[in-house]
Order: sequence, then C-alpha cells, then structure tokens
Amino acid sequence: MNEARAATIEDMSELAEALFDIIEEENAETPDLRHAVVEALAHQNLFNIEMLSALSILSEGGRPEAELDSMLLNMKSVHKSLVRAITAWSEEDEQ
Repeated sequence: MNEARAATIEDMSELAEALFDIIEEENAETPDLRHAVVEALAHQNLFNIEMLSALSILSEGGRPEAELDSMLLNMKSVHKSLVRAITAWSEEDEQ
C-alpha cells in the first residue's frame, strides 16, 4: 500500500478508535439519545475507514480479507448502534 496513504489510514483509524474512549468517558453525562446517535456515527466512521483501507489494498492488487472481516463486524456494530439510536429517539418522542 502507498506509504503516505497507509499512514493516513492508520492515523484516521487510531483517531476513530479514540472516539470510543471519549464516548465511554462521557456516557454518564449525556442523554441516552445523544449518546446513541454519537455512538452510531463513531461506528459508521470506523466502518468508512476500514472500507477505504480495503479498497486501497485491492487497488494495489492485495488481498484485504482481514479488513473485510473487520468491516463485517463493524457493519453489525453500526446496525446495532442505529437501532439503539432509533429506539432512544422513539422513547424520547413518547415522553
């Protein structure tokens, strides 16, 4: 993989992972809806970065199996986070 591209993808991946630490720290102080939406966005961000990594490897003729497996797991996390966000939103509307 192009070294500059690989370094940028790695940096973005580390920043995306750090978002989850921030979300966890702030969890106690944020409303359920806000937390659920932010978590869903963080999962989607990580998925996007893994997608870029897999496409980059493919563009260079590589085999991105590990990235694709990670994307599959992250896609499940995105789905679960969105369900939580929609549920929290619905519950807040009912109040």
